[in-house]
Amino acid sequence: MRCFMKTLLLILIFTLCSSLAANTPAWKKEKWDKGRQLVWAKPGKSGKFNDAKSWLEKGKPAKKGPDRNTDVLLPKAAKEYNVRGSRSNQVRHVVIEENAELMGGHRNELEVWGNVDVKAGGWIHFISIRGDKDTYFNIEESKFPGNGLVYRHCSKKLPKSKCCNSQISHKFQICKIGTKSVEFLSNVGVSDEVMLQHGKCIISGDFRFSGATNKGAFEVYDGGILEIQSGGRIGSLCSTNAKKVYNINVYRNGVIQAGSPDRPLTSDAYLALGYANNKQPGVSGLYMALGSFMRVYSSNPKSARLVVTSTSSVKGFTDGQGRNMYKASQKAKGTNGIALQLAGDVQLDGVMFDYVMAGGIALHDPRMAKTWKNVTFGKNNAGSKAKLFGKMKANPNSYYHGRGDQVSEYGLTEKALASMMKHLDKYDPFQLKLSPENVDIKSVGKGKNEIKTPVALVFTKPIDVKVKCKVPGAIIKYTVDGTEPTAKSPSFKGAIKLSKTTKLTIKAYKAGVGYSPSVTTSYVFK
Repeated sequence: MRCFMKTLLLILIFTLCSSLAANTPAWKKEKWDKGRQLVWAKPGKSGKFNDAKSWLEKGKPAKKGPDRNTDVLLPKAAKEYNVRGSRSNQVRHVVIEENAELMGGHRNELEVWGNVDVKAGGWIHFISIRGDKDTYFNIEESKFPGNGLVYRHCSKKLPKSKCCNSQISHKFQICKIGTKSVEFLSNVGVSDEVMLQHGKCIISGDFRFSGATNKGAFEVYDGGILEIQSGGRIGSLCSTNAKKVYNINVYRNGVIQAGSPDRPLTSDAYLALGYANNKQPGVSGLYMALGSFMRVYSSNPKSARLVVTSTSSVKGFTDGQGRNMYKASQKAKGTNGIALQLAGDVQLDGVMFDYVMAGGIALHDPRMAKTWKNVTFGKNNAGSKAKLFGKMKANPNSYYHGRGDQVSEYGLTEKALASMMKHLDKYDPFQLKLSPENVDIKSVGKGKNEIKTPVALVFTKPIDVKVKCKVPGAIIKYTVDGTEPTAKSPSFKGAIKLSKTTKLTIKAYKAGVGYSPSVTTSYVFK
């Protein structure tokens, strides 16, 4: 209980600080209303998350179970115990102590809307991230596979003594409202795919995925922002993907960035991709569709860079079963190495590429590379700089995540997207909409087993962009540089004219209603 109150006190202290530096993490500046506080009544004894009788509120039996405005503590116990929830369950701040585990169900994840603190010896599993606040996620003393420890598949009931406490889910979903964020501060792993459906995912620790099934990927959907911060690293636990998709896929209106405008890099950030033989597209690497964006925000682009490399270059890197992936003498050669299919708007200032295969950097518009600044190439690439650039192998305007004949998985992805839209609509009264449409409706879901998700409409002439809002009289601000709109940002007055590929960020306000979530939308020009 003391640990729980200490954590909540830290949260309150952060919200009271009004003079925080510009590069302070967003979760430290977040403001929280006072919520209910529940403590598991019988540490050491398992039970159901939504059973009110199993919780104490102010020292007395609770009258109702947790909801998204409730903070919970699973106290330290002498023996292991499990508190099990489901998708219908929601919770705000979570503190989990030694021998306690908070757990949802496979493909039925418990929703976490606040901060997560897992203390040494604690566990959290089968959860998803939701909410309209900036939050953090931290697991103390978290361990990756190796030294006898593995990631458990949901069908295998392995004892915890053989499993890694860094594994937080099998399929992991993040859906924040607007551009609100979750920042991962420690070692975190997912044994299958990660779906960044909306909002910002910030990697400040070591985040790994595809740990058990050899078919997962990290997918950044419409309105998703994957941000790698100073010292952070994201990488796939398996080099290749059995479903023939890239390790990381950034779709129309998705963003991958190192640092941010308000929190630029102060040291290197790492994007570790699978090393494989890429004779065909989609075996490993990074794929970015038309309408996606890639940026580097650095305080010093020559020393604080995005390092794009291979997982096999990381000492101690293992797959989900604890097998060593590190190869000290390995270098890219021919079609062996990492591959990057970059159809999006890629503007780089401070990047180092290493372990790239021959022709491995493919740009939809090769002229874009001429605008890059402070870009260097490591000693483990498959030849000179000129040999590393090649042609796009895939349709640059498609969603590159076909599922083979796995119809069940195809349906699961569509259901997840439908759930995302329902979630966003429920908690956003403004419902900002831009016109003209920036989606090519005719091309949606036309490929073999292709998920019915939007692809970018390519404009050939200048357009006038207008905005609609369901709150009459709201003031609407916008930016085009990746920053969040403020009171000083320009206002929408009728329309704005666009003639080049642009990422718009808009935000609305009205007295008595408050602020809307920030909405990002991309317009692609030929």
